[in-house]
Parts: sequence; C-alpha cells; structure tokens
Amino acid sequence: MRIYKVWDAADGSATPGRVFTASIAQEVIPALGARLEYLKLSVKGAVSTAAVVIETFAGVLAPLTIRKGAQNRIVLNLDELCALSAHIFGVPPAIGENTDNTGNDFIGDVRIPIFDTFEDSRQFLVQADRVAVTNIATETIGLTAYADAGFADRKPIHAVRFAATTSGSAGMEQFGPKMPAVGTLKSIIFKVPNGFADGNIDTTIQRVKIYKGSQLVAEFNDLTDSETLCHTDYVTPTPLADLLRQFRVFKLGNSGIDTKGGDISIAWDNQDVSDAISIIPVIEIDEATA
Repeated sequence: MRIYKVWDAADGSATPGRVFTASIAQEVIPALGARLEYLKLSVKGAVSTAAVVIETFAGVLAPLTIRKGAQNRIVLNLDELCALSAHIFGVPPAIGENTDNTGNDFIGDVRIPIFDTFEDSRQFLVQADRVAVTNIATETIGLTAYADAGFADRKPIHAVRFAATTSGSAGMEQFGPKMPAVGTLKSIIFKVPNGFADGNIDTTIQRVKIYKGSQLVAEFNDLTDSETLCHTDYVTPTPLADLLRQFRVFKLGNSGIDTKGGDISIAWDNQDVSDAISIIPVIEIDEATA
C-alpha cells in the first residue's frame, strides 16, 4: 500500500492544505504504485461578516475533474462528491459549520473512488475549479492518493454530472441525454432542491423510470426506494443532514444495467416545477472501455 500527498501545504505549516483562492489547472497525479484505488479530499474556508451554512460553503469547489488520459472519470461538485463518498464507501464526510463570523467552514474525509491501474500512456489528471462564495476566503484544498489499498476486485468508476432544470409544469418528463456507454450502470444519484420535509410531500423528483431502448427496466418512488446517505431528521436536521439530504440515490442491484447493449435513458415525475437539479449516473467501467 502507498499513501501520498497530491495537494497539501508544506510540512511544518498550520495551513490544512494547498492554497485554493483560485482554480487549479489540470495536473498529473503521480504514479506511485500499480493501482490508484481512491483519493481523499478536504476543503477549508475562513468565514467573515456572517456565518455560512455548510451546503452553501460546498459551492466553493464546482467541479473537481479527474481524467484518465482524455477520458473524464469523475466530474462532480463538492457536495456531489460527498454524496458519492457516502454512497460508495458508506462513510459520510467530516464537516465543520461556522455559527458566527470568526471561524472556518470545512469538509474532509471525502473519498473519491477510482479503482483503476496506473498506465504510462494514460496518466491520471486532476483539476479543481474554484467558485467564489460570499463571506468565504483564504480557501485551502487537500488531496491524498491511496494506491494498492486492497480494492483489486473493484471496477473503475465513471461518475460525471449532468445539470438540468425540471419542466415548468408538473408530470412525467423525459431526460434527453443518454447514459455513457462505458460499462454497467449501478446507481443514479439525483441532487434536488425540494425533498420531503415536515408538511411537504411534493418533491422535485417524485418518481424515476429507467428505459433500455423502449423497454422500461426499472422504476422507483422517491420515498420508498431512495437510499439514505446519513441519519436524517427532516424536521430539525444537523448540518450533515442539510448537506446530504439534497441527494436521492437509486440503486440497481448487483447486476446493474449494461449501458453498451442499447441506449439507456431516464424519465422522472416532476412535482416541484422549474427546479435546478443534477443527475449523476454511477457506472462501473468495463475493461474493454477502460
């Protein structure tokens, strides 16, 4: 096993990561092992003038992009990375939410699944796009690589976000883009602004349907079928619940759906109109397309 820093401050520094007050252009992740299993990410920002809730602070990284050669593997915003980490590894992020104007917000222990081999001809590349967040400054970012960490049985992960806005009228809605034909679709993560709460049952995505060609192969109900990423109290939520309860995860079982044997498309029942959402297909990449 090999664990090494990709982004950090110098040894002996009280700064908990590399300076992230501007976007970081694409850089190579050093190949110090046979196989890159996962990365760990952290982001910190100093708060001034007024407190910043954690879900707003998470907008500072939008997105993180990881490529293998020219192929995008992970393209997700910070809160979406937190959801993917909780979904794949069962570990929610470590967070600190500021309650005044004299401290910091931070998110750490975000695990980014890679599960793929290093190759001389196709390097792993990473870049971070920084977005200014009101009352947040002096941002830092940390990134650690975990190589040869005992996940040799796991297939590489493809998780690239789609952004969309739901229709202005309620009802079933077909999503245009098809799933990337690179392997087996194992789950779909939605980020939605309006979910279940005390007194609220009309959610952004009330139901989800998945089609292979013209055949309906899976259908889900938001409350019945979505995976819970943390202990969520919808009435008096914790900061962690505020961060993760925006996400709906619909799992497709161990066999999943082959994206290469026909177009995979999705539709949803929109019951809270004109909402900005993101859709994240989580796909295990087949060796032939890796």
